[in-house]
Amino acid sequence: MASKQSQPDNRTLPSKEAALFRQLAKQYETKQYKKGIKNADAILKKFPEHGETLAMKGLLLNCLDRKEEAYELVKRGVKNDLRSHVCWHVYGLLYRSDREYDEAIKCYKNALRMDRENLTVMRDLALLQIQMRDMPGFLETRQTLLELKSNNKHNWISFALAHHLCGHHEVAVKVLESYEATVEEEGQGAGEAYEHSELLLYKALVLEEGGMHEEALGVLEAGTAAKRLRDPLGVREQQARLFLALGQREDAAAAYRALIAINTENHKYHAGLLAALQLPPAGAAGAAAGPAGAELSEEQRRLLAEAYVELQREHPHSVAARRMPLDFLEGEEFVAAADAYVRKYLLRGIPSLFSDLKPLYRSESKAALLGQLFERLATSLEQSCALPPLQGAEGGEQQQQQQPAPQALVWALFYLAQHHDKLGNTAEALRLVDRCIEHTPTLIEAYVAKARFLKHAGDVESAARLADAARRMDLADRYLNCNAVKAAFRAGHTERAEATAALFTRDGEQTNNLFDMQAMWYEIASGHAYLAQQQYGKALKRFLKVQQHFEDFQEDQFDFHGYCVRKMTLRAYIDMLRMEDRLYGHATYVKGISGAVRAYLQLHDRPSGGQEKDEAALLASMTAEEQKKYRAKKRKEEQRRAKEAAEAAAREAAEAAAAAKKAAATGEEKKKRDTDPDGVQLAATADPLGEAAKLLRRLREHAGDNLGVQQLSFEVYLRQGKLLLAVQAAKKAQQLAGAADPSVHSMAARLAAAVLAAAAAPAAEAGAEGNGNGSGSALPAVALEVAQQEAAQLLGVPELTAAAAEAYRQQWAAAHAGSSLRHAAAAAEVAPPEARGAAIKQLQQVGPAGASHSNCVAVAELLAGPLAAPEAASAWQQQCAVSFPWSAVFGGASVLEVPAPWEEDAAAEGKGAEAAEANGLTQKAAALALS
Repeated sequence: MASKQSQPDNRTLPSKEAALFRQLAKQYETKQYKKGIKNADAILKKFPEHGETLAMKGLLLNCLDRKEEAYELVKRGVKNDLRSHVCWHVYGLLYRSDREYDEAIKCYKNALRMDRENLTVMRDLALLQIQMRDMPGFLETRQTLLELKSNNKHNWISFALAHHLCGHHEVAVKVLESYEATVEEEGQGAGEAYEHSELLLYKALVLEEGGMHEEALGVLEAGTAAKRLRDPLGVREQQARLFLALGQREDAAAAYRALIAINTENHKYHAGLLAALQLPPAGAAGAAAGPAGAELSEEQRRLLAEAYVELQREHPHSVAARRMPLDFLEGEEFVAAADAYVRKYLLRGIPSLFSDLKPLYRSESKAALLGQLFERLATSLEQSCALPPLQGAEGGEQQQQQQPAPQALVWALFYLAQHHDKLGNTAEALRLVDRCIEHTPTLIEAYVAKARFLKHAGDVESAARLADAARRMDLADRYLNCNAVKAAFRAGHTERAEATAALFTRDGEQTNNLFDMQAMWYEIASGHAYLAQQQYGKALKRFLKVQQHFEDFQEDQFDFHGYCVRKMTLRAYIDMLRMEDRLYGHATYVKGISGAVRAYLQLHDRPSGGQEKDEAALLASMTAEEQKKYRAKKRKEEQRRAKEAAEAAAREAAEAAAAAKKAAATGEEKKKRDTDPDGVQLAATADPLGEAAKLLRRLREHAGDNLGVQQLSFEVYLRQGKLLLAVQAAKKAQQLAGAADPSVHSMAARLAAAVLAAAAAPAAEAGAEGNGNGSGSALPAVALEVAQQEAAQLLGVPELTAAAAEAYRQQWAAAHAGSSLRHAAAAAEVAPPEARGAAIKQLQQVGPAGASHSNCVAVAELLAGPLAAPEAASAWQQQCAVSFPWSAVFGGASVLEVPAPWEEDAAAEGKGAEAAEANGLTQKAAALALS
């Protein structure tokens, strides 16, 4: 032992130190980190360069959030013992903890080079490979594990999963059959019955996805006959799908009818039944104004109606059986079915009726018929306090429908108010909702609806006040709280919105609590509010929290790779993997990241100093007295913010101290402190376009069919001077929306101008000044040639020239500029200076009639900004004030004066203080007297 100590080889430890080292792994697994560090220090005291001990100590320090020390020690350990699989394995664990999976995989592979049959490293490698969707690598690793330990059932199941995920369905089935044979030979106890059932159902799923439908059906029938299947509903669903795939329509129809009898509201069952009856889906006519509705023939409508009459007779209490016919019926049949459907909602006072029927408003004819129907119902209720007889009803049924129902009037009026708001008739919508409030002053839904109507009309301030008034009518309702928060953010009251949201969080942890609850609607709403106020740091901070949540969702699947195999929940596991593959295409993720990209675009277009220039211009337009008031208000605001920042810092310090004390006492892991709560560092980036491009990579991969994603990609790449990527985004947008779309036209025209400018510029300037953004490198001649060809194809011309681009612009404007406000605005946006006057005149002729408030605001900003037409902007303001009289943006004449609930509270508090002072009591003394 003395000789070993005198000449250590940095690998072999004496027996005492070797025993301590073996304890390190157990202490790591049992989370005894501090004790493990002491043992590591004891070993390193005698053998300071022992690589594996250095690596293990680094791993333990990493668990205590001492990252820098951990990486330094692990790197030293690897350097001192390059041939140790332990060092490389630990190095991989460090990278895995930081979600650097690619680096972790490299480390695991290095560990396997040192120890090719290490099962622990192989299992960790397989987990990372399936996490990163490295399917060929996952298959190879799982095959090696099976070869090394073929008596482990998890290795067999995982090997079958690997072949299934790689698309080798036949091989996966053979693997499952081989494993199943061993199970049958050994027999199974009562506890294994469920696992065997899941194995058979998973085998049937693999066969189904591999196109072997008859074999899959045979597996289900054999399992059912042997009473081995423990999921009867899942079996019936798969059998129905297989009957349909095999063309056995009678069996499929019977199977789907049996499923509908189990759950009459499952729309998938209804779609399966209609497919078995060789009928189109009932929802195919949901948008009768679109192509899907036009494709249904009268014969198809008749057959669909007959099918649903039969379903209604079999299941009289089914809501779906009565609602789905409204999607394909027309004319009097539609009115009769809608009349029968809505009465239950009116009599029971169900507020969600309009939300249920709103998809029908994609058809103008159905929207008009619904309006007439509810006018008739409301008129009857006003005149006789009873609903009119059902169309087609006879005798006793008529008497039953004419029973008194005075409570239904308010709900009929409530529906009509939402109906007129949907059609853009704000005046009538407000009149009707005021009648609802007058009829039932405590009807909270009416206040919420009125706030929504005012939002649509452009008065976000009054909408926020009404939403807060509705919230105060039921302080225990979380939905009302959330609705008021969103309305306050929309109106720019960020501090009030945050304070309102904090009412449903734990005291002292408002921000962290909302983040922990993953309230992404809050983060997106607050991000847009701060973006509108040009507080880019705070906006980016909120938007990028959405990204953190989705990365957590992706990380959460890590624990299920092993769990689902152990518990044999294989079908659910496959569904989870496929859901995770679609994760970054989710609408909420797209909203959050799109907001962050817009913030980066504004940071690029409006560099530091832009706000100061705007403030200087604002001060120049003020009188001396107004400037004095502005500066005083600004000074007070700065003092208030400084005070709040100091209070927040003190509170954070106290919370951190308390958390550290609690963690030390309980051994819990302390939370990381946010060093940039306001996103100052995020907004200070030197390359905002580069940051935006990083975010767009994932969006384009997972949400490439979203037109808004392609628009943002185009804006970023055009500013970067990456013309080929801009061409790619414009072509994809054209595929999605068509050449007549206004945004596609704008992209095509701007792209053509950029490519022509790059071709005309000298080679040295093409990259540095191609779009005025300093991309820093010349565009290669080959890339420029490809960009010219693709841009010409986008415009539909044989060769890209200035004359061809101008001809395209004129032809598009002549064909589409009069179609809508958006088309006219797109034509004006890309018009050359000499044609800009005519384009603006056409824009004014189209006018705001029939356009949304947001589109009209965008046109006002276009006229005042890029088009530099102040007179036209003023005239447009006047036009919109007539079309949107409730809009505060356009200074409409009908803007409501809604009292602010918070101002009333402040006034009440002031009166209370004055009364207390008049009685000679301070508030504190009064409180003491009461106690």
